[in-house]
Amino acid sequence: PRLTEELIRKRAEHNDGVLPDLEEIALHQQELEGIDNLEACCRHIKILLLQNNIIPKMEGLNKLKELEYLNVALNNISMIEGIEGCESLKKLDLTVNFVSVEELQASVYNLKANIKLEDLYLTGNPCEDWPGHRLYIIAHLPQIKQFDSKLVLPNERIKARQQLPELQKDLDRAIEAHLAKKAAEAGQPVSEGAYTKESRNEMYIEMAEQKEEKERNERRRMGTEAKKPREAPGIYNARGEIRQCNEGKWDFNLDDATDPTKVIFELGVPKYLDTSALDVDVNPEYIRVVVKDKVTQLKLPAEVRPDASKVQRSRTTGMLRVDMPLVDPRPTRTQAAEPQPELKPLEPDKRPVATPARPQGGAVSVRGIYQDPRRVVKDRPGELLREVKTMRTAHDAADDDDDDEIPPLLEPSRGDGQR
Repeated sequence: PRLTEELIRKRAEHNDGVLPDLEEIALHQQELEGIDNLEACCRHIKILLLQNNIIPKMEGLNKLKELEYLNVALNNISMIEGIEGCESLKKLDLTVNFVSVEELQASVYNLKANIKLEDLYLTGNPCEDWPGHRLYIIAHLPQIKQFDSKLVLPNERIKARQQLPELQKDLDRAIEAHLAKKAAEAGQPVSEGAYTKESRNEMYIEMAEQKEEKERNERRRMGTEAKKPREAPGIYNARGEIRQCNEGKWDFNLDDATDPTKVIFELGVPKYLDTSALDVDVNPEYIRVVVKDKVTQLKLPAEVRPDASKVQRSRTTGMLRVDMPLVDPRPTRTQAAEPQPELKPLEPDKRPVATPARPQGGAVSVRGIYQDPRRVVKDRPGELLREVKTMRTAHDAADDDDDDEIPPLLEPSRGDGQR
């Protein structure tokens, strides 16, 4: 794997995971294949340990101006490069890599820019097969004080400078011999057990698989094995209709009657649930809310405008509220009511006249029912007061009694009154 910021933070526990001021980090035995993220997050790193990985190339280190010690032992590096900008570099460890005589000259030239470099390790590299590699490096890098754990003596440095022309010719011959040997071996099967980049990659892949299997068994034994992520239900069901579900069994309310211009959706999520755990998706025809991998999805009664929708959450109860304006708001009752026709009083000659009638038990008759502007009920416009008047008919004008068959009342005796 490549070096990621997450891994860097994990390995920076001694600094509380803070990266900007991190000065030392150990990233050994992580099966790393690249180191291209350190420049962005660890500018002040001074000690960087990357040994025992499968890094094929030195990259992503050129901007580490404060780096003093770099350990890339036991990797797949074949050329020293990418560290010319490390102005403070004092110690470089490339033990057991793949720097050959073919790449030795270019590697030494790249190290000339590191004027503070004092300690260099190339033990276990193919360039050791050439006997003059030590004197050649000492002659070109006068700043080196120790090479492969041995101090560079003054007489050795003088000897290296004197023999440099011969050393260069000898190096050219060694490079030609190396290339010829490589061409002769091309196409031939590699002997079993040979130490090559390919064999190291295979070995580390196998080690990574074993490590992962061991960790998986340990998690299974402890009951902390990570479960497979649950697949969320789709928007539509098998019939092609919008799915309606409430997997979290939350209390909810979908209101389209309170306000005729919008639809209001409320979901009773837990009060102390972090808002980052909520995912709200408003669509013209449905609303979908995901709470802790539980989906609540409802079909809306009318088409809404997602771009104008507003999502809020109560600080006291934690209630989630979504206001969704309608595309075509419904008219209100006031707007929908038809205007009442204006009532006018009838003219006197057009007022209806009641037909005289004799009801049972009395001479009561309705003379007329008409609209009088003065008698209009204020609270209920248009409703009229009906005036009922009694009148005596011509048949009953001479008879004031109720009926002829009923005998008259007896009058009191006058004799008693005289006494």
